[in-house]
Amino acid sequence: MTKAISIKQIRTFLFFLSFLLLENTGLFCQRIIEIKFQQGDKNDYVFSAYNHAFCNYTLEIYFPLFTNVKADRPLPYKAEVKPGMNKLFTLLPVNPNVPVKFNYSSNNYKGCMHTVADTAFPYLLPIEPGKEAQVYELSNQNSWYGIRIKMKPGDTLYAARRGVVTEVLDGDTTNDAGVASAGHENYIEIVHADCSFGHYGILKRNGALVKPGQLVKAGQPIGLVGGDSYGRGSEVRFSVYYNQEADALQNRENSLKTSMIFVPFQCWTKNNGKGRLKHGAMYSSEFPLLIVNREEVKKIQKGKIKKKK
Repeated sequence: MTKAISIKQIRTFLFFLSFLLLENTGLFCQRIIEIKFQQGDKNDYVFSAYNHAFCNYTLEIYFPLFTNVKADRPLPYKAEVKPGMNKLFTLLPVNPNVPVKFNYSSNNYKGCMHTVADTAFPYLLPIEPGKEAQVYELSNQNSWYGIRIKMKPGDTLYAARRGVVTEVLDGDTTNDAGVASAGHENYIEIVHADCSFGHYGILKRNGALVKPGQLVKAGQPIGLVGGDSYGRGSEVRFSVYYNQEADALQNRENSLKTSMIFVPFQCWTKNNGKGRLKHGAMYSSEFPLLIVNREEVKKIQKGKIKKKK
């Protein structure tokens, strides 16, 4: 007997499918991690990687051909590479009088090698302080999790947590066209201190107020809410996730197996404090300084400490 699939399940599936599509956006037009090696005077080869993204990536390099050569690091090489230039490892000849032969391949994924997301962290409800709105959960047997908040076109979207903007897409017009499915959504992605990522949508066209690489504080305006993308009226969609290696074993193509893990995050709301949001309930946003400044770097004033007399 075939089990019927509800419209709600289809919409939820399309929403989370968009994350998989967005994860690969831009990979075909630019190599995110650029690997190089330079030969030295002693016939050694120094490997480095330039990370063009605004967050850490996990990189693996392996060598199908590896003759008369050794490495100063364990191989296959696996490490996190920070934004910008990263020195990796050096290859050295085993016998200086014999030619070395090698070739390599690489894989990478966005995020840290061993992410431990803070599930107890109090996220702000990403809407204007004092504003009340209805919230709905988006989930599927603990494999997906996010919330959608009923809003009005042009309402302001706020950062729920401090972090660095990693991606911005706000050039799509179908988000405001009232179509059944846009295929992908205007959005903002922000990486947090624990290497998890906050995903904010649906943005109005040209509605981003931040840019990639920018540090944003909790409670800072980051964008404008888009139009009626799914025929239900404007809404904010927010989720927190991270990537992790799904299996220590590799397949025949030696490609990393990764999976996207969604965090069942908690939000701070007025009169309720911190907790999971209930499906269909009304909540009011509140930005207490204790929550807003939770991850702010404390400035230590330098100077002599006066002794008490």
